[in-house]
Amino acid sequence: MTKISFSDLGKVIKKYIVILMCIPILSTGLVYTTEKVLLPQEYTASTQLLITADNKSEDGQSFDDLRSSIQLIGTFSTTIQSDKVKKEVAEDLGIEKIDENITVITDQNSLYFTVNVTGPNEEEAVDVANSLGKVVTKDFPELFSGMSVHVMEKASDATPKPMTFQLILGFISGLMASIILAFSILLFSSIITKESQLRDLGLTILGDTPFKNLRKEDFKK
Repeated sequence: MTKISFSDLGKVIKKYIVILMCIPILSTGLVYTTEKVLLPQEYTASTQLLITADNKSEDGQSFDDLRSSIQLIGTFSTTIQSDKVKKEVAEDLGIEKIDENITVITDQNSLYFTVNVTGPNEEEAVDVANSLGKVVTKDFPELFSGMSVHVMEKASDATPKPMTFQLILGFISGLMASIILAFSILLFSSIITKESQLRDLGLTILGDTPFKNLRKEDFKK
């Protein structure tokens, strides 16, 4: 079995350093090109909402009980993403339907919500986010007695979807491919095919036997 040492691997890496470095660079560039050119760009606009309640609501539930209710917080989140709210937002904007993706980020210890609207059009994402805040502000007091919604921060612009994770993944994949290539080169280079490889091992060459294609008559006595 051929033994592979770190010194031999270092020699291979030093010899093929340019090729081994180009592979992760090319894989990262390929990911960047795919994300920027081939795949549709997505933009995210965010609006921040705060739900408040009276110190004592009609059903006797205090504000502290309301804030600590995880189930109720989940209800708020689901309501914001409901088809009813989306339909009202579409009517408010004068469009047929909402194609943007709506996600809600919540904190179990507060009633502060961040609503993210993601879509292919930057202006539409901002419009949908602000319209959603307006619709929710109007609907929530009717749906939940003794409560109101306040828009703490409107969406002013939409940011493109970050590709940091994809670029890191592309670089790591290229780096792994370089390592596999280095080991493959080292493995195949350990197969002795030349006299120079024997001399590098410190062996004395007494002679060699030339290769000859034998004919059938050579096997005859």
